[in-house]
Amino acid sequence: MSMKKRLCLHAFAALLAGLSLQGRAEGDLEWRHRARRGDVVLTANPQAPASLSAFYAARGFAAETIRPYANACGFSLGMRNGGSLPILTRLADWDVIDAKGRRLKFRLPESWDADWAKVNAPQPARIAFRWAQFQTENTFEPGDWIMGMATLESVPTAPFRLIARYHDDKGDHEIVLENLECARD
Repeated sequence: MSMKKRLCLHAFAALLAGLSLQGRAEGDLEWRHRARRGDVVLTANPQAPASLSAFYAARGFAAETIRPYANACGFSLGMRNGGSLPILTRLADWDVIDAKGRRLKFRLPESWDADWAKVNAPQPARIAFRWAQFQTENTFEPGDWIMGMATLESVPTAPFRLIARYHDDKGDHEIVLENLECARD
C-alpha cells in the first residue's frame, strides 16, 4: 500500500472513530465488538443514522440523498493483519446470520455509488464516500490494518453475528463477531 493511501486511510480512520490523530494510535480506539483468529483481528462499532447523516452531509451529500444509507444497518469496521502472511478479504464473502437464522449480505460500496450517480450526487461527496468505506476487496500485508464503514443490504433481527471470511496461503478462515445490533437514534 502506498504511503499516500496509508496516510489517507489513517486520516479517515480518525474521522470515523471521532478521534484526533494527536496522541492516538490505532490500538487506542475503543471498539464495542472485537474478535481474533490467530493474528488477525476484526472490530466493529454500530453507527447510528444521525451520525452517518452528519458525517456525509459534512462531505457534500444532501440529507435526502444520504438518508437511505444512513438508515441502513451500518458499522465502522476495522481489520488488522498481525501475522506474517498476506491475507485477502472480500466483503461479498462476509455474512450476517440474524436471530431468525436469515443470512444477509453487506451492500457493496459500488452499489451505493451507482445510486449516487443516478441522483447526480456531487463528485467530491462520492469520492469522500468511497474513501470512507470498508473496501470491497483488501489485501493486507503483514502489519496492515484498515477501517471503514459498511452497511447491510437489509436490517437483521438482533442479536446477529457477523462471519468475516479471509484467505491466506494456508487456506480459508473465518472470524465471528457475536451479539451485534444495529444502532438506532
